[in-house]
Amino acid sequence: MKAKTRVRIIFFCLTVSAIGLPLILISTPSIHQHFEPENIAISFVENLSNANFQEAKKLSTPESAETLYLFETLVGNQSDELKNTPTHFNISYSEMNTSQDTLFVQGKLFFSHKHKLIRKINLTLVNRRGSWLVDCRDNNIF
Repeated sequence: MKAKTRVRIIFFCLTVSAIGLPLILISTPSIHQHFEPENIAISFVENLSNANFQEAKKLSTPESAETLYLFETLVGNQSDELKNTPTHFNISYSEMNTSQDTLFVQGKLFFSHKHKLIRKINLTLVNRRGSWLVDCRDNNIF
């Protein structure tokens, strides 16, 4: 292969990657944008179900503090039992309301070792200054 041909092939590949890669990145929706709120919901429910109340509070709105305090008070002496009972939360449905920066999530909380359903949970997440937080003040998640 001649040197000119090699240079043309290299130039062509560089041109295609310089133009094509940015176009692909711009046209592809951000994975982080779509999965972050769902991960917040999962972390929130799993922290609550494992009696990690301080971590759950970090993932919720300030308006939810009273509801979380009530839940923490109700659980009270069962905290150790909750910490020793592994659970997991699966999201079965989520719907984004982009005009209000709100995400509605429906999921199921299971015992990890038995795969037995504990309860169905509905959550509302709100976007506050670029961060997704769980708003549980009017929810019946408990």
